[in-house]
Amino acid sequence: MKRKSSHRKKRNKRMLLFLTLLFWSFSALTCALLLNSELAGGKADMGQEVGKQYLTAAFPAVSRSYGTDVRQSSTDVSVNESIIIKGMIANGEQQGDATNIETEMPESGDILDSASSGDPLVLIYHTHATESYQPVSIGNFHSVDEKGTVREVGSALKGALEARGISVMHDKTLHDHPSYSKSYSRSLDTVEKILSENPSICIVIDLHRDAAAYTGNRKHVFTVDGKTAAQFALVVGEGNNNLDALINFANKITQKANHLYPGFSRGIIRKEYKYNQHVADNYILLEMGNNENHIDEVKLSAMLFARVLEEVLKEM
Repeated sequence: MKRKSSHRKKRNKRMLLFLTLLFWSFSALTCALLLNSELAGGKADMGQEVGKQYLTAAFPAVSRSYGTDVRQSSTDVSVNESIIIKGMIANGEQQGDATNIETEMPESGDILDSASSGDPLVLIYHTHATESYQPVSIGNFHSVDEKGTVREVGSALKGALEARGISVMHDKTLHDHPSYSKSYSRSLDTVEKILSENPSICIVIDLHRDAAAYTGNRKHVFTVDGKTAAQFALVVGEGNNNLDALINFANKITQKANHLYPGFSRGIIRKEYKYNQHVADNYILLEMGNNENHIDEVKLSAMLFARVLEEVLKEM
């Protein structure tokens, strides 16, 4: 009797061990299949997911029924844009070794003299063209309409430069709409094409606005002649082979700006990425104000920045 009971206990233990092993084997197989599925999706799926996260929080929903776009209000969620940008970059968007574009530059000191030909000296474009300022807060400060956005600021800068006799090309392509994902890849295609077709361009500006969340939702301002204007910052990507030239040019802009208008520049922000800055040595990623600045403050800054660029061009 005791022998039968002992055999039964051993059989039960073996059965329990078998079921336990079967459970964990099934769990491991399931995890492996899920992981393989994620990896098979690759970088494109990750980029799409990052884009979806941003669009869900930052952009208005768009319905394309009956061939028209109907904008619906989105939840006003504070989005740390740098995290999203870093996510896209980390997944390969900017890691490719694009070929540097060779651009014939006028002789030093002759750049402004050559402006009379009408060929553009300055290119302004926007990787995130929908970024907006007060009072255009729709879509968490992103709007496809030009009014109140960085494109309106770009137009103001273009007008101020041309009033000083400096020819400008301003590209208003929406690289971040309808999808934020791959914005830098799309804007790289744009800037490479423009530079290849316009060898006279000697300054490239990717005009953005900053996010107020970085500074406790405070706007960046300073006073000039009794008026309130937006401050600017320059972002330099440390992942570029031409980093020394980029830093040198950013320093020239910063020093000239604060010499002409004390307090105008907030300084240079260095990050580990490329931001397409490998295409030109005289390239600036310009953060003009943030989403708490009123558009009028930023447009005034664009007028001031035109003088800064003119003075820098005189010394090139």
